[in-house]
Parts: sequence; C-alpha cells; structure tokens
Amino acid sequence: MPDASMQTDHPEAEPSDAWSPLINVRDTGRFLQVLEALGCTLAISRRPSGVALVGVENGVPTLSACLLPRSMGLAVTHDRIAIATARELMIFANVRSIAALYPERPDYYDAVYVPRHAFYTGDCDLHDMAFDGQLVLAVNTRYSCICVIDGYFNFTPIWRPPFLKELTADDRCHLNGMAMHDRKVKFVTALGTTDTPYGWREGMAGAGVVMEVPSGRIVASGLSMPHSPRVIDGQLYVLEGGRGQVLRLDPVSGASTVIATLPGFTHGLAAYRGVLFVGLSKLRQKRGPQGLPIEAEGELMAGVAALDQATGEVLGILHFFNGVEEVFDVQVIPDIKRAEILAPEQWYRTSSVVTMEGGMWERQPQEPVEEANG
Repeated sequence: MPDASMQTDHPEAEPSDAWSPLINVRDTGRFLQVLEALGCTLAISRRPSGVALVGVENGVPTLSACLLPRSMGLAVTHDRIAIATARELMIFANVRSIAALYPERPDYYDAVYVPRHAFYTGDCDLHDMAFDGQLVLAVNTRYSCICVIDGYFNFTPIWRPPFLKELTADDRCHLNGMAMHDRKVKFVTALGTTDTPYGWREGMAGAGVVMEVPSGRIVASGLSMPHSPRVIDGQLYVLEGGRGQVLRLDPVSGASTVIATLPGFTHGLAAYRGVLFVGLSKLRQKRGPQGLPIEAEGELMAGVAALDQATGEVLGILHFFNGVEEVFDVQVIPDIKRAEILAPEQWYRTSSVVTMEGGMWERQPQEPVEEANG
C-alpha cells in the first residue's frame, strides 16, 4: 500500500487505516473543488523523496504515494509516467485494463501505475523531461545539456548552450528547465551563463536566463533562479523561484509580466483547461541565506497552487504540512480520479502481467514447505 496518507479540513476526508500519516495537507481556497471539476489527477515529485498522485472524487481527496531514491523530473503521456531518480530514469505504465482488479483494493482504482522500464543513466541530476514517442527528452543538469534517453547509451546529448565549450560532469550553468513546442525543445532556463565547474552558484540570486533553442539566444536575463519554462496556448511562461513568481515572457523583447506571486519557491508548472498548477517549496535551510529576494518574505510553504490562467487569481493552494519540504515537479494526468502507483518493491509483492490477450495480478508465491525426513 502507499506510504502516505492525506488529512484535510474536509469532514469526509478520513485517511485509510492502511496509510501511515506521513503527509498532512490542507486545502486553502478551492483547490480540491477545482481539481475535481477538471476531472484529473496531479503527479507530484516531492522531497525528501517520492512521487504522489492526488485526485478528488465526491469532494474527497485521493492520494497514492511511493518512495523512490531522490525523485526529480517527471513526464506524463497516455498511460505512462517517467520519473527521474538518483541514477535511473523509471517508466511506469498504467495497467488500466486490470486496475479495478487490484487485490489490495478491488473495484476502486481507475488507474494503477506499475514499473515497466528502468534506464540506468548514472548521476545526471535530471530536471524537466518530456516524452517524444518512445523516447524521453531530459534536461541533464549535471552535464549541462539536453539529452535523449533510449537505452542505447546512458544518455545521448543533443544540445547544450553555446557558451559551453565541452561536455563535462560539473554542472557549469545549472541548466534546469525546458519548454516543448511542436515536439521540439523551444526554450530552456539556466541559473547562469558560466563555463566553470559550478560557476553559477556565485550569481545564483540574479543571473538566471531564459534561452531559445537551438540558437542559444538569450530571451531574458537577470532572473532569480528561473525554472519550469512552458509554452502554453502559444505564450511563454516561466517560474522565477527566487521571487516566488509566475511570469509570462515576450520571447522577442524579453519583457515580463508577473502573473502571480506565491508564498513559496516556485518549481514545477503544469497547465490544464485554463488552470495553472504551480509547485511551491520551502528553502533548503542547510544552505543558509542565498541572497534570494524571497528570503525576506518569512516562512514559506510546500504545496501546489492552482491559478486562473487568464487572470492569475489564486484559486487555492494544497498546503503540505509535513512529509514534504519541496515540490520538484508537477504534471497533470487527464481523466483519472483514483490512481495508485506502486514502487518496485510493492509491485514485487503483487505483480501484474499484461499482454495483448489480457492481464492479471500475481501474488508472490509462498515458499514451499519442506517435508520432514521420515
């Protein structure tokens, strides 16, 4: 079963007895109402570690979560979720045809995601990712490049900023985000334009950039820790984490409009039917003051905000009170309300077998009892 539970201010939202109380949340505003009206589930990559799936049905939130080693970037497509971990890229498949037969909770789930592939990438610090058919495109932050992951190599670099002279494993500019458009990487974000090992750290508070791909042209500069660029309805959005803001950028002039200012470090952006979902994080206290503008705002929260895309109005915030310090990425899974996700060790105990001819759940067989010598 999942490793987390959900408690909210909703009187009907009672946590399952099988869930340990590791995650407690509160809906401030109309977050759950909006999520239910959209008929979708959110996939949330969280720290300390793990991925949570959050949906709503009949006003009651549903939550599934699994522990994974240092979960980071996410990608979602039809019945697949890609999750970057410490040294792997894991692909989970929705065994939709047998989801309702899941033995741990029959006749409940409309999706159950199980591990299907694992690519051993090495320590790449993968951030934003996207499916391109059977391939995965990923921002390889440690190697400062955009790469393809397909299993032929650990990864295949396909683009890096023009100010970088060579491929090295020392995070020279903290390339972190990418915006897809027409199945191509159109824009990327980085925390600096330095070409020295970890050189971006010195100016991290205000040297961030948005770049165009493949030209490398700098669209906007002087940003405070930009992340999660997205092309949404033909417009470019980016999160300025160091200010807790959501920006809309003119890709020609670089002029920015502040859509919203939120009570957390903004990281992770997804859009669905006129609503923007924005990940919010607390600052990492072990790093101490970093000179970020948002440090003056007092205590920050970890959670996910729902914004009206047209006006920037905050419709609600799902506030994590414990078990989550950071939200690393947010993705939308359409047309799913009750989803489960099984980490490998969970799947080993109750594995699924699906072929073109159908599927079934297999419980781990019991060890045979040895007969006594007679």
